[in-house]
Amino acid sequence: MNSDEPVPKKESSDDDLINLGSLSGEQILELAKGRYGKRDGGDRSIKCDIDSIKRGIHSIWIGITSLFVIMIFFGPMLVDPLFLYVPIINENIKCLTLDEKLKKIVIVLRAFTDLPYLLKIIDHVLRPWCTLSLLEDFLDFAELGIPVSPIQNILAVLPIPQIVILIFLPTTRNSKSLNIMKFLNSLFVLQYVARAYPMYRLCTVFNKKARETSKQLAKYKRIWIPGVLNFIMYILASHVLGAFWYFFSVQREIDCWISTCRSENGCNLSTLQCDNTTFRNVTVLNDLCPTNPPNPIAYDFGIFVDTLQSGILGTTNFPQKLLMCFSWGFRNLSSFASNLNSSTYAWESVFVIFISISGLVLFMYLLGHVQTFMQAISKTSQIRQRVGVIFPQIGFMVSEYGLKEGVEYAIWKLVREALEEDEDKPAENIFSLLPLELKEHMKRHLFLATLRKLPGLENKDRRVLDEIMKNLEPVNYSDGSYIIREGEPLDRMLFITQGIALAYKTSTTHLEKGDVYGKELIGWAATSTPFSGLPISDQTVKSHEKVEVFAIRAATLKRIVSDFSTHFNREDIIMVEIN
Repeated sequence: MNSDEPVPKKESSDDDLINLGSLSGEQILELAKGRYGKRDGGDRSIKCDIDSIKRGIHSIWIGITSLFVIMIFFGPMLVDPLFLYVPIINENIKCLTLDEKLKKIVIVLRAFTDLPYLLKIIDHVLRPWCTLSLLEDFLDFAELGIPVSPIQNILAVLPIPQIVILIFLPTTRNSKSLNIMKFLNSLFVLQYVARAYPMYRLCTVFNKKARETSKQLAKYKRIWIPGVLNFIMYILASHVLGAFWYFFSVQREIDCWISTCRSENGCNLSTLQCDNTTFRNVTVLNDLCPTNPPNPIAYDFGIFVDTLQSGILGTTNFPQKLLMCFSWGFRNLSSFASNLNSSTYAWESVFVIFISISGLVLFMYLLGHVQTFMQAISKTSQIRQRVGVIFPQIGFMVSEYGLKEGVEYAIWKLVREALEEDEDKPAENIFSLLPLELKEHMKRHLFLATLRKLPGLENKDRRVLDEIMKNLEPVNYSDGSYIIREGEPLDRMLFITQGIALAYKTSTTHLEKGDVYGKELIGWAATSTPFSGLPISDQTVKSHEKVEVFAIRAATLKRIVSDFSTHFNREDIIMVEIN
């Protein structure tokens, strides 16, 4: 081939044309999502099936692992308060013992919940020298994007509850020991906060994403998920407060014993342990620390009197005291501790204030989410009402566009998805709400044959026609609206798709579906110079009823002709002018 000869450009073919009029609703949806015609058979189909199975197994594994990780995060919040139920009061001989069975169970559970923190510490220590890939992958997944510092990990695994409750509490025998016990209580609370912090961060991230995707949650009827999570937080808070109520009741009674023995003779309280045979003046303790019935004049136990009267401080029936303490925590958390009558004991008042604040914060947190998602549900309902109203218009559009009967629901579903994604979108023009790929195919279905018949566009390359169709924009006109007036610049070429318009000067012409007004703009675009003005309309175009047109601006048409100038030769221009 001679190097001076121009290389012929490969012209677009019609191989990608799809007969929209023959497609079912399901095929319309696949076309809108870009999946139409992409199904292969044979070995590829088998491979896809195998890949689908692998993805399914992987999804199940991710779900199981996620559940395991979440249980690890929930574990410390559930297990650590169980230490507070281990102490038991023997009212007969006024001594303290431990529930051995519960103690062993809690120690084992605590060791299990310490495992993630221990692994993080090991990983932090070994990281400078080596990398354990499996350990790293597990920890990266377990963190779920939540940063945990080494100091926090170390604080989280310290055996504080084991020391405070299982070792130090039974050795308490005077006011000094009791003050140390109160200090250790604060350490226990501090560690609990450190161990609960990852779960708090996880819930915060989840709730943030839930608020951002509230419309999607409402759309897929999963609005209950954030509510369940907030309810779980309510349950956990009730569990924790009930456990502390039980433990503080034990400490309050021990405080009474120590105060009494400090002021009364004959009361030997060298140790609290029940396995010690030291004589105690039980009568004095019963008189000055009355529990059943209580005597506020002798000693006011305040909010802890219910535990003393019920006898749960002395039982090893763990489910019984767990349920009672949980119900107490739930009731008072829900009522913001408004029904609690505390004594003058300062720390008891602090505990009541903490319950009130916790209940109020959780309630406001829950109320905020309820309000957010109720708004999402309301918006979704409004969108569905809007889509329901325009459903008849969809049926009319399907008929006018020459689509297959029965695809109305598919179009309705696509319109609903568009409005749910952005509820502020105007719904006057249904076409503008459809996915881009479907709109391109619909434009070819509606206008390709018409464009090929227009003077100046016959036998033009598909790329030219595609560019014109790409720039066609739908416009709706209500009945009696002036579209173009006589004597005004003809700045648009109009393609009628729905309704009837009237073009008139001395006589009237009906413009119906498939008609084009402003064909002369093609010749103007091919012959005009930068200083040329727009042609003047010699007719007035007015809508006779509600009309939908697709319009392309004169300036846009001129740009397209300029970009594809090699496709518009002199012969075409002459033919346009003759027509």
